[in-house]
Amino acid sequence: MASRRASPRSLVLRLLFAIELIVLLLVARQWAYVTTYRLYLDRATDAARLSGATQVFELNGHRVSPHITMREPERLAFRSPTNAEVTLNAEVQALTAVRYTIAGRTGDRRVILAAGTAEPHALIAQAVPRDTDVLEFESDGAATWIDPRLVRGMHVVPHLTVLLLLVGLSWMLIVRASEDDRSALRRAWFKAAALTVAAGTALVSCEVVLRALGDHAPAGLLALRHDLGEATPDERWEDTPRYGRRLRALVNAENAWQYGDIVRMGFVPAAVGPGVWHRFPFRTDAEGFRNMTARDQFDIAALGDSFTDALTVPAQASWPARLEQRLGVRVQNYGNAGFGPQQELLVLQDFVIRHRPRRVVLAYFAGNDIFDAERFDRRQRGSAADQTLGWPIKNVYSRADTWFVTSAFAASAGWVAGRPQPFVLSAEEHAAEGPIRARRPFDRGLFSVEVNGRLLQWAFMPPYLNTMNFSERELRGRTGWTLTRDAISKMNEASRAAGAEFVVMFLPFKSQVYWPLLERSLSPEELHRALAFYLEGNGRPIDVELMRRNRLVQNALLRDFCAQAGIPFFDTTPVLQTRVDSGENVYFPDESHLNETGQALVADALARFLEAR
Repeated sequence: MASRRASPRSLVLRLLFAIELIVLLLVARQWAYVTTYRLYLDRATDAARLSGATQVFELNGHRVSPHITMREPERLAFRSPTNAEVTLNAEVQALTAVRYTIAGRTGDRRVILAAGTAEPHALIAQAVPRDTDVLEFESDGAATWIDPRLVRGMHVVPHLTVLLLLVGLSWMLIVRASEDDRSALRRAWFKAAALTVAAGTALVSCEVVLRALGDHAPAGLLALRHDLGEATPDERWEDTPRYGRRLRALVNAENAWQYGDIVRMGFVPAAVGPGVWHRFPFRTDAEGFRNMTARDQFDIAALGDSFTDALTVPAQASWPARLEQRLGVRVQNYGNAGFGPQQELLVLQDFVIRHRPRRVVLAYFAGNDIFDAERFDRRQRGSAADQTLGWPIKNVYSRADTWFVTSAFAASAGWVAGRPQPFVLSAEEHAAEGPIRARRPFDRGLFSVEVNGRLLQWAFMPPYLNTMNFSERELRGRTGWTLTRDAISKMNEASRAAGAEFVVMFLPFKSQVYWPLLERSLSPEELHRALAFYLEGNGRPIDVELMRRNRLVQNALLRDFCAQAGIPFFDTTPVLQTRVDSGENVYFPDESHLNETGQALVADALARFLEAR
């Protein structure tokens, strides 16, 4: 039996229906691809890059929030990333009442888009005209702009207009169509609806399942969620009830960093840092420390924090590894970033003592050990939680990018195609490139000083620099000093009971080492301005003479305590200062930690001290 030939009206109705489906798909695509453009400081105009503003990525709950901080009255400008109509969303915060203005520039024309007072904060949601070339953010005082971003609209009015016309035309044709044509059209509608529901149900189910996987999702998917600012687990670390955050056992990963912690925390802008990639393997042993293996027998145990586990350099460049090479004995690294004296005592009791080493060396870091002791004490009392910084996140993304299904497809495509590795400088290229040259002795947090014909550049970590405002009396009166002294005494007792000699090695923070060179190189006025950049707003007046007197009080405090307790004490400050005075950095320029040279100097000096004993 021959099939019935479709009427012309039926063919037209089917064609219109197909076009309507296409228009609906275009509307859905517009909704899915609503795009957000974050305004990042490193993409500001050249004039803005000369400012003292900084950017930091804070972890609020389980999401990263970018913050741009202006330290003084100034204006930042950003070129508009799109010529579409967008809405500016942001929050501005200030400690005191601060006037803010957001303006748009088109050629020589400047239009005020939003203005008000942040007291203490203000939410902004402002439409931005399509022809805006540059956006300007201005405040008359110190202020922080939280997650400034431009969100593009959907622009579906043309699509909806076309869809309404098509639906109207279809209705007119249906009214005059035969029953057979109407029946054929209903079947087409049913098939399209069934297919849409099936596809939608499948996608929603996949989305639900992928979200339910949480931290157990595939690594590629988690990496993409991490780029979107979601707090995904870092395989290197774990949270424990006894220690708090500590290194995980048997990690085999990679460390990679481009900017030091002084930049990442937002104390100085990234524009003044070297911006050179450092990439090296990262492994932990079965006990969760940075060794190739958990040895049963070794001669020296190294206790400490991030200056001992040395996460900013390859493992073989850390001072415990250098000490092993220098002395020809087995040295086991028991350092863990973020640990204070009480946690180091726990490490000694839980891990070190049973191995019966001949010596235990505690690397005391002057920058934060007293304060870490107070922090851990508050944690044990249940009155404080560890704070974690975020990371730079994706600055341009669509609504579809935020779906787990999209991340899964992208991760699968990346796995199949293979992603190229980020460009990384070798050690030789790094040395040849060097840090960015500054035009002045002090530029937005970076010091630049000629020493013996070489340019020496460095930045300070403000919380550590501020420690030089504390007198010996103030430090002695802190709870952290009492906790530190008690923990060191218990470490000494536990080591001696196990037949090991206990040694305390003093590691200074960068400000202590570079201060004499700083005073010789800058005029009093330049030095005062530089210190104000770092310390203004900390509640104390800038007093250079006071900081000079307090520079080494912590050294003396610990030396005197060790002398009274009969504990061998070794101070690395002089050897590090001597090398800096010769014109060589012993800390990374924009990092608070020792570089490879500093680690090697500490190991060699400690080796001579131990050999002399």
